[in-house]
Amino acid sequence: MYSLVENIANDALAYADTYHDSGKSLNFSKFYETYTMEIIGSVGFGVECNGFKNPNSEFYVRGHEYFNPQTLYWTLVRALAFFAPDLFKKLKIRRIHPDIVNFFYNLVTQTVEYRQKNNFKRNDFLQTLIELKNDDSIDDKDENKIQRGIFSMTDVAANTMLYMFAGYETSATAGQLAAYELALNPHVQDKAREEVTRVLAKYNGQCTYDAQNEMTYMNMVIDESMRKYPPMRSLFRRCTKEYRLPNSDVIIEEGTLVFIPIQAIQMDPDIFPDPEKFDPERFSPEKKAKMHPCHWMPFGEGPRKCLGLRQGYVESKLALVKLLHKYELILDERTPVPMKIKASALACVPDGGVWLKLRKLEA
Repeated sequence: MYSLVENIANDALAYADTYHDSGKSLNFSKFYETYTMEIIGSVGFGVECNGFKNPNSEFYVRGHEYFNPQTLYWTLVRALAFFAPDLFKKLKIRRIHPDIVNFFYNLVTQTVEYRQKNNFKRNDFLQTLIELKNDDSIDDKDENKIQRGIFSMTDVAANTMLYMFAGYETSATAGQLAAYELALNPHVQDKAREEVTRVLAKYNGQCTYDAQNEMTYMNMVIDESMRKYPPMRSLFRRCTKEYRLPNSDVIIEEGTLVFIPIQAIQMDPDIFPDPEKFDPERFSPEKKAKMHPCHWMPFGEGPRKCLGLRQGYVESKLALVKLLHKYELILDERTPVPMKIKASALACVPDGGVWLKLRKLEA
């Protein structure tokens, strides 16, 4: 799927070029939201949206409405459904506007039918779901037999929607906040750019999958950004069996909902000294290898850890790599310092957005 993402990163760079050429600052929040939604459309739904050229396409309008309900009714429904999902299920109350659900269901159905009718295949997430739907073989490795071919069209559509829900706001905020910290810390930006320039020179200027994989310091920048601004500020997990906390008399009973305050853990000065400081060196390969796995959990941890971890890294990083190779990122006066985060958002969403100026580097 890497080539799909890189093509969209190239479109994002071309879009940034137009802002530089016109002398305007770039709304990085909108920039990364469009970039991420474009990737979700391509990889998740198998459609080319051209969002940088046509931000008012129905895919974008419905996608944004999915995350930001347009009326008070749907805003309240979404909030209540989060806290009482079982009640909503029993009463069969819709949590999402039917027009949104119908649009994405029809889009997936039409795309699947076209691929099957024309024997067309594409290396994306949707193709994997189609194969699960069509394959009625049984994988009986070891003792774990996984029955395939039991996906209905509703299952396929539901998983594409889940892909969008899990991957949109998280990746969009991770990328724009990393850009914010790079602009706020020029010495970090210079070091990241030096690595990008050096690695791309090794690969003849081509940002291949292997090339971006070698950008260790860029990974450290993303990691530190996700420490300060975790894509999900907290996680919820339900206890599946009675558990006694080690070295204590505290028992967590089966069925108990456990709240994990990820942002509080990652900003704990006993774990990360001077937590407000942006310091990618905390995540050097040597230090990261010694780190307790539950001290840094932007993707969760354990058997329900985020499946999109690798794509999330590539997504957040690739647009930054393209930009750093060509431009210096400078804070616009509209960007608040220190950054304010929307109190109502589960993700670390910048309140007021991230605005940056682009200064072209000398050849």
